[in-house]
Amino acid sequence: MKIINKPFPHISIDNFIPSEAMVRAAAESFELMDDNNWVKYGGDGDGQVQYCSKLGRYNVPPAALLVLDYISTHFDPNKVFGITDNAFPDTSHFGGGMMLTPNLDGEGGHLGMHVDAEVHGKNQNWKREYSAVLGISEEYDSSFDLLLHDGDVHTRVPYKFNRLNVFKCSENSWHGLPEITKGMNRKTLGVMYWSVMTEDDKKTARVRAKFNNDLEF
Repeated sequence: MKIINKPFPHISIDNFIPSEAMVRAAAESFELMDDNNWVKYGGDGDGQVQYCSKLGRYNVPPAALLVLDYISTHFDPNKVFGITDNAFPDTSHFGGGMMLTPNLDGEGGHLGMHVDAEVHGKNQNWKREYSAVLGISEEYDSSFDLLLHDGDVHTRVPYKFNRLNVFKCSENSWHGLPEITKGMNRKTLGVMYWSVMTEDDKKTARVRAKFNNDLEF
């Protein structure tokens, strides 16, 4: 494992889940989701065409939940990055969870460059610290790669089946991806890590995601 610090600290870990069968089962569980179990982002001003599972672990099928819980219990960003000592996973998966970028039927799936909300949707005194996202699509290409940008420096983080990509969140941790290849769906499972806010954090914490279309690549 090698931490890359530019444009901001991030790491990729291959073959993170010890059983590829577990990952495949999690990917297949996306097909079991009823249409009304997805929260669909897209349309005018959204900056994305992206589907996410409804908030909370009780909305995630067992096969996907098993993988999410494995990430939560087997990846510790405090030890890996050495930046924080107080970050913890949201095992309720109230945020993150199942994430689908759809373009199998020409939906135009993409994720505009953005920084996520710092404040947890349910626990208002939690601050977002790390994003850990596992690639679970066996069919993929370079259009699935995640772009990172800090407003000055940028890089590309390759997508791969059973690769866990993790980055440190901040006010300048811009990330996203252009429209993926038509005829494909990009599937990921995400676990977010949080800390308890200080009083100073509460004064400046960002409560909504912010998009930026002016970054240069």
